Amino acid sequence: MRIGIIGLPQSGKTTIFNALTESQAKTGDYSGVKDPNRAVVKVPDQRLDVLAEMFNPERLIPAEVEYIDVAGLTRGASDDEKSEAAYIAAIRQVDELLQVVRSFESETVFHPEGSVDPKRDIQTVNTELILADLVLADKSAGKLEHQVKVAKTDETVRHFEILKKCKEALEEETFIADLEFSEEELKFLAGFGLLTQKPMLYLLNMGEEEIKKPKYEKEDFAGFLKPSRSCLVPICGELEMEISQLEEADRPLFMEDYGLERSATEEVIQESYSLLGLISFFTYAGPEVRAWTVKEGTSAVKAAGQIHSDMERGFIKAEVIPFETLKELGSIQKAKEKGALELHGKDYVIKDGDVVMFRFNV
Repeated sequence: MRIGIIGLPQSGKTTIFNALTESQAKTGDYSGVKDPNRAVVKVPDQRLDVLAEMFNPERLIPAEVEYIDVAGLTRGASDDEKSEAAYIAAIRQVDELLQVVRSFESETVFHPEGSVDPKRDIQTVNTELILADLVLADKSAGKLEHQVKVAKTDETVRHFEILKKCKEALEEETFIADLEFSEEELKFLAGFGLLTQKPMLYLLNMGEEEIKKPKYEKEDFAGFLKPSRSCLVPICGELEMEISQLEEADRPLFMEDYGLERSATEEVIQESYSLLGLISFFTYAGPEVRAWTVKEGTSAVKAAGQIHSDMERGFIKAEVIPFETLKELGSIQKAKEKGALELHGKDYVIKDGDVVMFRFNV
């Protein structure tokens, strides 16, 4: 899973990037030509820790998330195609966008618009996303329209109509994610990396004084969050970055002082999984216990293919036990004795927390 971090300059994007990834990237660099900050984070999952105690593997491999922090978007930046390419291209192929919205006040950190107004900032950033996609859709539709005129085929006509539909929606300030497409149409659009087609997780970046007395409620942003597959999470980026730089043993007490029940990393990843419709399943094989991420509704044979194409090609059965059942029984051996392991065919739908052993032959 790849998540692109976007927002206006001085919104605290890189501070939150540091908090989520335990990095120390330079903050305050809002130049549109800076290289993106990138980091890979292991997905925290207590179930994996339980499995590690049970199997005592040589290797414990969590799922991973990559965060890409690009330069701040600025009003009107989409009019300049050269500057757009410097950071838009970096997030075209991410799975989700994380938009940092500034709520904190500061006398030393200026706001590019002159004042703090989260609703206005959301509209500004979303407009830039729409314009960036509109430029791409317009160019691509123009090329296809030319092909339709000189060498018309059923495919070029279909593709032109899809892009025309996108272009018309963007001109009405509608996010592509809120349109309906067939599976075939979605496959065609996937290659464009349309920004307005991605789920959006909004992080309202608060000051420390707002933690116990927030200035805004989630309901205040109803109607501002686009697309429909989006949600908003309040966060204090500065505080979360401080927490990420502490030793692991010192974090719980520090968080307790501020009334924080869990770290930003856990909450952001959980919300990201939910927005993307993702679940986790686990495998145990020889010296390795590993977490895997798949879409809800993924069949056993396709889940096997996530691990290796040979496993999908030679799939025989999936031996499955829910995590909670395995945890209660205490071991795979006891699960076998109790008959708790179930054999499923290729059409079985993987569920969150399934512990799976795939049987295959090639």
